[in-house]
Amino acid sequence: MIDIDLTDIAHGGACVGRAPDGRVVFARFGLPGERVRVEVTGERSSLVRGDVVEVLSGPSEHRVQTAWPEAGPLGVGGAELGHVAFDFQARWKTHVLRATLARVGGAGLAAHLADRGVDCRVRPMDGDARTGGWATRTRVEFVVGEDGTPSMHREGTHDLLPVSGFPLAVADVGDLDLFGAWRRAWRPGQRVRAVAPSGSDPVIAVGQTCWWAPGFRADRYVREDVVVDGRLYPYRVRASGFWQVHRDGAAQLIRTVLRAARVEPGDGVVELYAGAGLLTQPLALAVGDSGGVWAFEGMREATDDARANLRDLPWARVQTASITARFARDLGGRILVADPPRSGLGRDLASTLAA
Repeated sequence: MIDIDLTDIAHGGACVGRAPDGRVVFARFGLPGERVRVEVTGERSSLVRGDVVEVLSGPSEHRVQTAWPEAGPLGVGGAELGHVAFDFQARWKTHVLRATLARVGGAGLAAHLADRGVDCRVRPMDGDARTGGWATRTRVEFVVGEDGTPSMHREGTHDLLPVSGFPLAVADVGDLDLFGAWRRAWRPGQRVRAVAPSGSDPVIAVGQTCWWAPGFRADRYVREDVVVDGRLYPYRVRASGFWQVHRDGAAQLIRTVLRAARVEPGDGVVELYAGAGLLTQPLALAVGDSGGVWAFEGMREATDDARANLRDLPWARVQTASITARFARDLGGRILVADPPRSGLGRDLASTLAA
């Protein structure tokens, strides 16, 4: 245990302080301005990581009681800001975003973004304030414990801890009765995904196999119906595949990209990292059959899903490809939309696209 003063916010849901020996401490579940007691969970020569287990003095006005104690200090991952008042969470994330951009690009990048009118600010999804950010996730993943109980890993370890609920999940996930009859249906160690799609019934996915209820097999595909400004975009996606986990994430992405890309009928669009075609379909409808969309995705399963979602839009083509800087040199000067994985575009690809 160490006692420290928290002075700043860091990436990854932690606050920053200094240990008595001068090392930097990244402490989860704290807030700036607090003096806290930290249980150390990892150490290196220059830094310490840990969880705040007690606020000694100066509790922040933005501190609240978490709705998911099992994901609190020394618990499972997934709710690092559960102790932070919802209206302050956006300010917290805005600080992290701006600090990251400053570290990556310095004053030059900040000036460039300002000149372009880019406001580097994190805003909450519409409606999230009503639930404080809870009950918004349409997909929940866990591991089956030895007694059949849904379990998750203690943050940063391989230790499994049982959980008694999933406060982040939408209500439809609760209809699957994960803590009831299922406990006798699955095996310890299995990885399970509970999926509550917007256009079809909730299912359980264990590997590539899906179930409505214990003993009742379901199709491995689910339907996601996304409505944006009164227009319906329907999708068929694998229950085990990637989809925006926030209930409103897909609609918000479509709305944002269409507004930013400003595509018109007859335009040509190149899309990288197309996934199951979430953005490809609305882009294709926006350019119409006088235009074209060339979409590329690295995972074959996602490409198959995208082709199914573009079946009625023959001017939109999707191809499995390894998206590299060399590949991007031949794309030409069209409108470009890229939705890369968490690792980002990478310097070489980003430079090629910018050129």
